[in-house]
Amino acid sequence: MEMLRVAALQFATGSCAEENLATCLRMIDAAAVQGAKLLVLPEFCNHISWYRDQAHAWQEALEPEGGFLQAIAARALRHRIHILINVSLRRRHPAISVTSILYGPDGTCLGEADKQGLMGHENDFFVPAKEAGKVIDTGIGRIGIFACRDGISFEPARRLALMGADLLCNSLNSFAFDEASLHVPARAAENRLYLVAANKVGPLVPGEELGMVSRLTAIPQALLYGAGESQVVQPDGRALRRAPRAQEAVLIADLPPAAERRRLRGAGLLPRRPEIYRSLLQAPLQANGESATRTAEAIEVALVRPLGEGRAALAHVEELLQQLPASTQLALLPERFAQTGEHPVAAAVIRERLQAICQARNLQVCTSLVEGDAHVGVLLDGSGVRLQQPQLHVERGCGDALLTAELEWGRVAILVGDDCLSPELAKMAALAGAHCLLLPCAAPDTRVARGAANGTLDLALLLAARAAENRLCLAACAGSAEGMLATLEREFTLMSPWPSRRFDGNINAPLRTPQSGETTLQVLHPRAAENKMISANTDLLRDRPLQSCAALLRREEEIACAD
Repeated sequence: MEMLRVAALQFATGSCAEENLATCLRMIDAAAVQGAKLLVLPEFCNHISWYRDQAHAWQEALEPEGGFLQAIAARALRHRIHILINVSLRRRHPAISVTSILYGPDGTCLGEADKQGLMGHENDFFVPAKEAGKVIDTGIGRIGIFACRDGISFEPARRLALMGADLLCNSLNSFAFDEASLHVPARAAENRLYLVAANKVGPLVPGEELGMVSRLTAIPQALLYGAGESQVVQPDGRALRRAPRAQEAVLIADLPPAAERRRLRGAGLLPRRPEIYRSLLQAPLQANGESATRTAEAIEVALVRPLGEGRAALAHVEELLQQLPASTQLALLPERFAQTGEHPVAAAVIRERLQAICQARNLQVCTSLVEGDAHVGVLLDGSGVRLQQPQLHVERGCGDALLTAELEWGRVAILVGDDCLSPELAKMAALAGAHCLLLPCAAPDTRVARGAANGTLDLALLLAARAAENRLCLAACAGSAEGMLATLEREFTLMSPWPSRRFDGNINAPLRTPQSGETTLQVLHPRAAENKMISANTDLLRDRPLQSCAALLRREEEIACAD
């Protein structure tokens, strides 16, 4: 079984197209010598993404059949390899796209994909894709391609996976450390696919302007450089190979052949229910800062993990809840915590005893219960049930809609069981105005067998991605060490005033507290979830890549036919 050797090429570009082309060709030659058959280059290979005005951007953009791209195609032919390159491309004047182009071993263009979601100042010079690119059939597999900003939202990669891609490729031009630590691996893990990601190093603005840009943006000059860390990611989210942060690199890795990659993906992808995902096409319920609720600046939340099973677990939960600080407003318990073992407790009894504690402690408690054939998430307080959410991704006894509830401190949604793995549901919760996701989870050995294609599923990675890409607080309590509390930076939008925070290299990463011991306490910031503006002209919800959303409402076989 012949392996596929791939290469992620990590390098810097500047303001001279001739020099940038020479760098691209040098890096391509270096990877070809090492036997790579698929090469992935970074974003904006023709010119640094920094322009004086629209006329300058047009001047530096490439013609589709121009000399720069002809030279790349000729290199693909010379080495008999596949090359994925991303450039700014002239369309009908004055429109310029950010386009990824895949060349085949015969030097022909096999396919291309325009960037769907633009980031910050890119909106000043480029136009987004009119439609999402298709999966590209090649002799080495079915390849899905996307670029940078399209990888910090789940939709583009998800669409490509559902269209039958067996390999994802991502070209980046990013100074954000959280690309490599969170967003890139999450796109691989949630789709059970290998992913090749190539990022830049070197300054991302002209060297002579670094100081000025640093002052204007309040981003330290040392962090205006490409973050590197190009990587080849396995279907469980772990890096098979990763390049260093600050130096040029040719990153080589060997992947299973296409048939094996397809088999691994098919064995691990979570069943979907596209008929309930309709709200993915809807506008967000509330614009930034316009919440209908009296959203709290901060609340104290506890993850409570009892010992034992059945009646013993319920008694231990009551003890732990009584011991919580008086300032705790919400406690989250693992799913079905008292309904396992030889002496499971009836759902009605659990509700009654938890509600009594809620009333005595002025507390809200969330867990899940099995009632009949249904697995249901419940949120209780002293007055009774505030929210009841049936599990949505099960074969029987399932619900038909994702629900939310307005509480005194914000709006919440509950994801039950394997629903926590669905990026669609988390996005739907955000679009419905939720400030916080509540996830009563199970221990790995009691969840439905759904191991990632290569290794153990990294639940913590996927949960962090759900919090980040939707700007939601998140509380997940598991019967293991996999739970977490995730809150948000209150000063978030790039190039906006940050009175109390300095940029640390992470643009869109939640602040995580791993679950530990019987009780884990942390303060969450629900009001921070109302700010979805990641940068100028870039709202995580309103400016999400809608070009990919319609396909998510269809079943895989329907998507394949449409393709």
